[in-house]
Amino acid sequence: MSNMVSSMAALALLVAAAFFTPSLSLQQASRALENHGLDGETLLMLGRFHGWMAAHGRSYATEEEKLRRFEAYRSNMEFIEAANRDSRMSYRLGETPFTDLTHNEFMAMYGSSSSNPLSETMVITTRAGPVHEGTTVEEPPPRRANNLTAPAVLPLSVDWRDKGVVTPPKFQGTCSSCWAFTSVATIESAHAISTGGDPPVLSEQQLVDCDTLNHGCSSGWMDKAFKWVIKKNDGGITTEAAYPYTGKKGKCQTGKPVAVTLSDYKKVTPAGNEAGLMEAVSKQPVAASFDYSDPCFKHYIGGVYDGGCSMSGVYTKGACQTAQNHGLALVGYGTKPDGTKYWIGKNSWSDKWGDNGFIYLLRDSPPLGLCGIAALPFYPII
Repeated sequence: MSNMVSSMAALALLVAAAFFTPSLSLQQASRALENHGLDGETLLMLGRFHGWMAAHGRSYATEEEKLRRFEAYRSNMEFIEAANRDSRMSYRLGETPFTDLTHNEFMAMYGSSSSNPLSETMVITTRAGPVHEGTTVEEPPPRRANNLTAPAVLPLSVDWRDKGVVTPPKFQGTCSSCWAFTSVATIESAHAISTGGDPPVLSEQQLVDCDTLNHGCSSGWMDKAFKWVIKKNDGGITTEAAYPYTGKKGKCQTGKPVAVTLSDYKKVTPAGNEAGLMEAVSKQPVAASFDYSDPCFKHYIGGVYDGGCSMSGVYTKGACQTAQNHGLALVGYGTKPDGTKYWIGKNSWSDKWGDNGFIYLLRDSPPLGLCGIAALPFYPII
């Protein structure tokens, strides 16, 4: 036990030296590691951690905190590399802004609280969906037995990014404001599609501070955000330049200029109607909510995410459930050459997460879509 304590103390000193003493070369650190009986792979991992810190602009207040973050980083990298070796995984994991956090820390910082309306208490269990307010409801077109009413002919693929109507991914920080970012993303795109111009960059912070129907940094619903934008006194939402994001709830600033106004919003029904969701996304990006709590999701960097996760060599196909605890904007859909159908989701975890801030999610996963993605979709009407 004393040797282990001595080794850990030596590791702490080396971590501190590597981070705070530029004059300590890698060769010197390596020799010091060997002298204390520590594996040279630790030094390599330290170098990777230092590179990750630089890439993500991360710094820590104390040496002790850096050591804790390094241990979390190393554990995550071991998890990521083991999962990527599993041939059953349909997507890839890698470094993201969250690689220095344990899964419990990540969920505590970026997840929904127990009092949050996006909690397990709102899990959808029937195709009828939950009782949830909305100004209008879009019913699917009638299907007659004699086929007199034909289904809509939809494009085989849609990517609104290619049309220039999707703004770059933003970063919500530790404020649980994915609902605001998802709402704003779909309003930005809807306005650009409606006007034929460039998408405006709108203010999530105005929703966080002023939307009385939602809960600021304690989460909220996208349809309620749309309703607030429609019903508020000045009738719309302002720009990010006029009301910048701070990552925390503040006092509502009034009198900001209106950049975009909404007339309505709609819900795709019934819950789990991916055909109806596909039709909606073919017309404009759609706000959706889903369950993001499986341990692999935060490490996603590419491929089609299918809700499976390889943890300690055990592959769990249904790693996600249907709790509506995170929001993203669906900005397209398509099919891979091998026939895999997917949605394209815009997240609010910066362009350093996922595929430059976006994710491809498996499409056509009954009964509620992958991880509940088709359970509560809404879209704004300009």
